[in-house]
Amino acid sequence: MRPETFELLKTNTQIASVILSVLFNSFLIILIITKSAKKMGNYRHLMVFFCCCSIMFSSMDIFVRPVIHTHKSAFFMIMDLRNRELSMDFAGVMICAMAGCFGVIIYGIAIHFIYRYFALERHGRIKYFDKKFLPIWFSIPILGGVSWTLVSWFLFPMAPVTSAYIGPAIREAFDMDINRSAYAAALFYPLDENGQKLFNAKCGIGLILYLLIMSIPFCIVLYVGVKSVGKIKQFPSSNYGKGLQVQLLKALIAQTVIPVLLLFVPFGVLFLCPIFEIDCKPLATVLTFVYAIYPVVDPLPIFFFVQSYRNAVSEIFACFHCRGKSRVHIAPEEVSRDAESQ
Repeated sequence: MRPETFELLKTNTQIASVILSVLFNSFLIILIITKSAKKMGNYRHLMVFFCCCSIMFSSMDIFVRPVIHTHKSAFFMIMDLRNRELSMDFAGVMICAMAGCFGVIIYGIAIHFIYRYFALERHGRIKYFDKKFLPIWFSIPILGGVSWTLVSWFLFPMAPVTSAYIGPAIREAFDMDINRSAYAAALFYPLDENGQKLFNAKCGIGLILYLLIMSIPFCIVLYVGVKSVGKIKQFPSSNYGKGLQVQLLKALIAQTVIPVLLLFVPFGVLFLCPIFEIDCKPLATVLTFVYAIYPVVDPLPIFFFVQSYRNAVSEIFACFHCRGKSRVHIAPEEVSRDAESQ
């Protein structure tokens, strides 16, 4: 793909994504506030928080406009600074924070699963999600994002050796100047002064920390998810209560499958391939666009699986449909009246 074509597609995708993300997530926040069943309790606050995270994600993406790429033994996220009056240090922080959105997403999902399990088991532990404890729960995804950001900043920093290694590749692929770009990059096998490959232990540690940060919430999701399904099967309350729990669990599972399939599995492949110097540039190109559209896709399971929200959306569409029909039927009457008056 030519650099001009890629840049046009990327920019248009990112602009469309931030608009749709703000619309979808804001609409979902309104539905959560106005249409939620009382049985959902403080889970509403968690869903609103998750919607706000998606809006933040898309807003960051349109500001940073990142490009994800690989070159031989390096993977990196890069920000073009041409025509932008930003300092290199500030841009470096922003690109690392953009990468840190990973941590926010995955720890947010884990907290959702913990809440649903506490609600299902009915051992009184749901009290730990009372309003006075909510700030603590909200801080956990933020800390996950901060941890990811710090790993990116300290272990995958901008450096002359890295710039010399990836500079020609980004010039060829995107017509970008490495000296007018900010990036976070893992270079596993830099070359020494004799042109010999050396393993970069610093980047190796960074990759291990990435995987560790990801594995904690994934283990929580796996364990709690299995336990939750078992609890739902023996749920003793009314059909309505059980139905609501099933709806919320289905939505939560879908909201887990989406980032796993769109982000974490492909990014895991992207992280590991450079260690073996396996070329995965096509995957990196796709992930640049996937990263942009993710906040648009994320709220959709809630619309589809939670009945009260699905009904509200259906009513809105039905209202528009009825208005369209009324206009079609009124028009001939108006024409006939005009003819009679003549």
